[in-house]
Amino acid sequence: MSKSPKITRRDFIRKAGAAAAGAALAAKAPGLASAAVSKPFEMPYIKRQRTVRIAVGGWAEQNMRDLLAQTDFTQQTGIDVEVVLRSDVKETELTKIVGAVQAGTSPYDVIDFEDELTTTLSQANYVIGLDDILPDEMWEDFSPEMIAYSDVWSKYNGETFRVIHNWEMPIWWYRKDWFDERGVEVPTTWEEVAAMGEVFTDQETGVWATEDGLVKGAFLNVYLAWITLQAGGNPFDTGDEYRTALQYVYDLMHTHNTLNPASLQKDYNQQNADYAADKVAFMRQWPFFGDFVRSDENAEWFTEDKAMIGLPPVGPGGPSVSTYPAAWGFGILRTSPNIDEAKELVSWLATNEIAVKSMEVGFWFLNARKSVLAAAPQDNWLVKQLQMYTDAGVIGVRPFHPRFVEALTVIEDNASAYLTNQMDLDDTLDQTRAQLEELE
Repeated sequence: MSKSPKITRRDFIRKAGAAAAGAALAAKAPGLASAAVSKPFEMPYIKRQRTVRIAVGGWAEQNMRDLLAQTDFTQQTGIDVEVVLRSDVKETELTKIVGAVQAGTSPYDVIDFEDELTTTLSQANYVIGLDDILPDEMWEDFSPEMIAYSDVWSKYNGETFRVIHNWEMPIWWYRKDWFDERGVEVPTTWEEVAAMGEVFTDQETGVWATEDGLVKGAFLNVYLAWITLQAGGNPFDTGDEYRTALQYVYDLMHTHNTLNPASLQKDYNQQNADYAADKVAFMRQWPFFGDFVRSDENAEWFTEDKAMIGLPPVGPGGPSVSTYPAAWGFGILRTSPNIDEAKELVSWLATNEIAVKSMEVGFWFLNARKSVLAAAPQDNWLVKQLQMYTDAGVIGVRPFHPRFVEALTVIEDNASAYLTNQMDLDDTLDQTRAQLEELE
């Protein structure tokens, strides 16, 4: 990447003005008159450096640097790319972006961002539409599930504001060794899940059939969205499907002794630790759990049959809505000072060729594009899972609300009160519905 200094518009005006003043002075000064006449002033040619800044999370920094180092974007376009770090926490990142955009500035040109920020930034007109720069081959390469997801989470008023590259979903993990030992099949329906409390739960030893990370602060909302989707609905609609889902979760905790009620005080790290401590028979968890069990800290404990992957259980909504993905993708801030360069970079990142190359440098860029899955290492556990779920048609669309961050707080506060016996189901639904209506 070029290290040559930028020449700002202010520097240009200052230097050009000084040169012009010098020429005028030379025309008047006796000692410089002949020079001024014999060689008139010529405006110097200034070559504009083309640079674009892309912001990624710390976990993706090396992958992005490797991608740029192993490809020829700069050589093809003459555009230097500077990789910078964005905030890891979406609330902090949003505050930084809002302050910059309202001041007419931008901390970077291209940003890699999650679902929650996409809804906020697109509706606030802080990011630009991308449809005119996205290659047709990208949409043809997307799986039907990725297209359906993009229509809901990456578009606003029919316009695309983000092109996704990271695509992952909650996975159904189970202890095959325990199931084999007890001679039972892995549950595939809601009813079968509920029945596992009698098979595995032993409260005296702290073992539960299943556990989750359900502490308030988006953890509980993620699970409720997953369960309500399996019921065939969206929790933010507060309809019959959400009633069914809430009742089902309550019964798993308090009637069937299947789901550990202490999940309401646990995050994902605590959930994972309990699983690796032989306290959980099966559970819903995101893909990073696969890396956790294979890490050095679990080397003595881990064997493949302790963390097997199956299809998620089927609820009243049918198999096609058994789980949902979340995603990250690239967008361009409206106040970017390098809009043209940013467009060239995002268009390049969206091509089939670079999508495959991105996956090859790091699984942060793994998704269900046809070209990506075809090129991915077929013996990798995560690739196998993604192919399995895609082929089985069990991936639905993540439940959406236009004011997602505020709405999830409403869902979590009221559902938590119900699941801890502080409110009954009817009052919970009535209060949730009334508070969500206030957001409209």
